[in-house]
Amino acid sequence: MRMPFIAAAVLLTTVGCAREANDADTAVAVTASASTADGARAAASTANAIAANPAGADSILRAAGHTRDSFQKMMYEIAADSAMSAVYAAAKGRQP
Repeated sequence: MRMPFIAAAVLLTTVGCAREANDADTAVAVTASASTADGARAAASTANAIAANPAGADSILRAAGHTRDSFQKMMYEIAADSAMSAVYAAAKGRQP
């Protein structure tokens, strides 16, 4: 009689622990997605500012925490990710 209860307890513990791990993985993925979306929006905002004032590009990049090289690298990262590209395109279309 005790064996089914022990088996049920082990099964519930295993399923519960697996679910907690999946929930944690999902939370990390959502946080990473929000972070990358914010980065794509920031890049679009920086690009819009540069388009509005090309002569001030270096100071705009500095204010955004970038160099020409780091901004170019970010643009390549955005271009390589379809979700980030979509966020960037949507944000780029909105002028400040």
